[in-house]
Amino acid sequence: MGEQAWIDAAAVALADLQPPHVERKRATILALVDAQLAGRPEQSVWGTPGVCNRGTYHLKWKFQPDFAAALATVSRLAREWRDTRALRALQGAAESLALAAPAAVAKAVGLMDSQDDRVALSAAFGILDRAGVETAGKSTMVGTVKHDVDINLSRLADDELDALARIAGRLAGSAAGAGAAEVPKDAGALPGAVLSGL
Repeated sequence: MGEQAWIDAAAVALADLQPPHVERKRATILALVDAQLAGRPEQSVWGTPGVCNRGTYHLKWKFQPDFAAALATVSRLAREWRDTRALRALQGAAESLALAAPAAVAKAVGLMDSQDDRVALSAAFGILDRAGVETAGKSTMVGTVKHDVDINLSRLADDELDALARIAGRLAGSAAGAGAAEVPKDAGALPGAVLSGL
């Protein structure tokens, strides 16, 4: 429900309030709903100008059918509107992350060629962490929207796989010293084609 739609529906509910004190009843309902949505206690409402006092609300108005119905309707509409906005915001954030993922992968792959071994290693492990067979099925739940990320080394281009092999070779070379290159124990997540090239 859009903002204007819920405001219109709430206005219809408030228009059903019966005299006397219609304006004060409206103000009280709006103040109570505002406090509910903001997580403030009901007591915070009673000092607000234009609303009834606590005794009038608890002893009279909340038992009047028109007031009780309007309060329930406006509360429900406001919660639905807030929840819908929150879900849309979460969905928008998830979509933004999904759209940014290819650029992030390209940046990480590019950083694997860095002359700084720490940067290259960090980029390689970042990619391997998200691309390994064991971790390929990553997903996030947002409301009822599911976003699956299925990145697999088989999707990497040859130059990207070569860059991974170079990083693995550098790691193996630095781990083994000047002797024969050993495959690092973490290299098990690399596909066989890359391992055989080491």
